Amino acid sequence: MPVEFPPVHVPRPYALPQTALAARVECPMPDGATIVAWTYAPEGAADTPGTPFGIDLAVPPVLMLHGNGEEHGIFGPVIDAVCATGRSVVALDSRAQGASTRGTARPLTYELMAADAIEACARLGVGQAHVLGFSDGGILGLLLARDWGDHVLSLTALGANLTPAGLPKEDTDWMAFAAAENRRWAEEGFEGAALEDGTPVPSPAESAQIAELLHLMVENPQIDAASLASVSCPVTVMVGEFDEILPEETDRIVAAIPGARKVVEPGIDHNLPKMAPAAVARELLATVGKNDVRHPRRPIEMPAGLAVCRIPISGLWAEKLDELYRRVDAEPGTSGWVQDVWPPVGMAAELLAAGVYWGTFDSTAVRDGRPADDAALLGAVAVNHDADMGDGNAPGHGSGLGGPSWERQAEKDVACWHLLAADPAARGRHVADALLAAGVRGAREIGARAVRLNTSVANVPANALYASRGFMRHRPLWLPYPGLPLPGWTNLWELEL
Repeated sequence: MPVEFPPVHVPRPYALPQTALAARVECPMPDGATIVAWTYAPEGAADTPGTPFGIDLAVPPVLMLHGNGEEHGIFGPVIDAVCATGRSVVALDSRAQGASTRGTARPLTYELMAADAIEACARLGVGQAHVLGFSDGGILGLLLARDWGDHVLSLTALGANLTPAGLPKEDTDWMAFAAAENRRWAEEGFEGAALEDGTPVPSPAESAQIAELLHLMVENPQIDAASLASVSCPVTVMVGEFDEILPEETDRIVAAIPGARKVVEPGIDHNLPKMAPAAVARELLATVGKNDVRHPRRPIEMPAGLAVCRIPISGLWAEKLDELYRRVDAEPGTSGWVQDVWPPVGMAAELLAAGVYWGTFDSTAVRDGRPADDAALLGAVAVNHDADMGDGNAPGHGSGLGGPSWERQAEKDVACWHLLAADPAARGRHVADALLAAGVRGAREIGARAVRLNTSVANVPANALYASRGFMRHRPLWLPYPGLPLPGWTNLWELEL
């Protein structure tokens, strides 16, 4: 009896990136999976301090997410086009695809893969990105724009669907059949099989993986169109004229997202990145241009109308510090601080008692280097020599990946900033800039030659501030904060004085 092979998919050839690879980064996940991120950088950028993994946060990168059963290389010419504009690319191999492994999580879902993308960005220290997703990657892009919205600057979704009903029934029926046949081969098949023309047949292990990925598309995604109303970034939904995605499904996505733009590429089927990379690059860059957030560098300067000085040890200043942090914790934005967890109870009081706190005030409230007793505390930062950022071995799935990459210096030559916070009620007054000026002044007063600090990769405003004020970024460090809704990765920043 002849052997019954499962359907064998022969992928259409595609052009790989010509831009030099900046870094290949293995990103560990809590369930043991490894998601591989490939970073590509514009000419002149490299995997060095300042641009770790080839990424300069002053120009947020494009995050690229491929389709089912593929790998990141399908975006080759698009990667080249983005890097030619001076912007880096982070391209992921999704879970159980390309160089990335499966892990133990059950079941395989799009929501899990979206969480993988967030964690991979955290591993790279990337808190803001433009997103390009194709097919399954387009689905992930919709989930990221909806659920990680503070961090997604724009979305270009190619050939995405909200539910399996967004595809023709004959397509989902075929996928269900192919999944069943691959499950059969996973149980009954053997290594080294080939079709009559010599085309290799997947191994049993490969067929098991193929079956799971096909089954994912048969039952998922299940995205409520109404939930996309919260997406606030610019969105382009792009399909080919002969795309397998039903036209009404594309229209449903566009109608659900405020201000979304639809693009139909003539003469092209579903395989947009392979068949029309120039068109994809064109629409991607146009979408990026609608929210091209950058953080151009400028010097640290004292804003008009503000003054900084040491916070007195005595008086009501401990209470004012506590009130400042309560206000920050109550309106954390992307800082992720939680009352009585961060700052830890007693930490601010201890630093204040040591005389290392600096504050920002209205300039009229400071006389002879001291704030008036009734002065409003607009922001605070503690400055001392305690610059130990850990060694990357804190417990958790990211432990053991090494310590800070900066040059070793004597403790007396390094200052560290702690608990830097600006009153949310003082937004628009550039209190953060004043705190940077205060921190530099405090560091110089204790004889430091450099300032070092860490901030969560999820804290968008803080990372943008440091990127734009001349700080050098080093590779992120695994340094989780128990009790805070933050990733375990923290960005390391250094400023030479």
